[in-house]
Amino acid sequence: MSCRLVFVHMGAPSGPGEVYDYVYRFLWDTRRHTGLWRLGEEGIRRIARAEAARVAPLYEAIGGSPLVESLRWLAGEAAGAAGAEAVVGFCYARPLLEDLDVDGGFAVVPLYPVYSAATTGRCFKKAEALWGPVARVEEWWREPGYLEWVSAGLRRGVEESGFDEPHVLFTVHSIPRRLVEAGDPYLSSYLGIAERVAGGLGLRYTVAFQSIHGKRGWLGPGVEETLERLAGEGVGEVVVYPLSFVAENFETLYELDVEARGAAERLGVSFYRVRLRHRDPRLVEALAAAARRACRSL
Repeated sequence: MSCRLVFVHMGAPSGPGEVYDYVYRFLWDTRRHTGLWRLGEEGIRRIARAEAARVAPLYEAIGGSPLVESLRWLAGEAAGAAGAEAVVGFCYARPLLEDLDVDGGFAVVPLYPVYSAATTGRCFKKAEALWGPVARVEEWWREPGYLEWVSAGLRRGVEESGFDEPHVLFTVHSIPRRLVEAGDPYLSSYLGIAERVAGGLGLRYTVAFQSIHGKRGWLGPGVEETLERLAGEGVGEVVVYPLSFVAENFETLYELDVEARGAAERLGVSFYRVRLRHRDPRLVEALAAAARRACRSL
């Protein structure tokens, strides 16, 4: 009998028409952690409508986000390589976890390589609320294939940039600082990956944070602030690698390619952003290795 795996992720809107539903589900799910429960359902819907009105045009400007379909492809390929059956579900995008037709006898595999309570942990909680205790793999960034994939991508980006003195800017999606202070391994994991990869290639690098929600209480500094500092220090060429993602998404296609690139141009800094090739066999094998571990846990 084939091992059955449920691959999980928070997901993302694929286009402007999905932004409201995604934001509402996210806010509703996190209402007790953020204090939004005091507003009631209509208050949360009001905030979601306002956020959708702001963000939907940005999704339209980049032609939508390919993240959901890219992750579904990656999960399917990795499961096939592991000899397993793949089911893919998302917390806030379709197919939703609660809509999956699954029963007992499966393990859960995150589509995030690095564990954080803000991402993987939230997916696990949702899975357990639906199906009870489940066998699972918590992270897979230490798999050789993953580190090789990041190194190869960065090396390719530096070569494609044509820069003479590139400074690598690794970007990481920000999370609440309180999680790290409570022992969340997210930050230390990504700092370790950055050192392994850039150090192994002999490149100068800096880590900055994107998608910071609110000025206080989130990991920083932000990308634009970091670009300003680097420009002031005489850095004239940056190769940007979106370290906390395995596939292209809104954060790469808009936050980096539009907002960060614009900031770099205003500062007179040459800017090259490394594309994420999720169809790389090294990345597929890294996730397949995690899938095999999950199967052995059953």
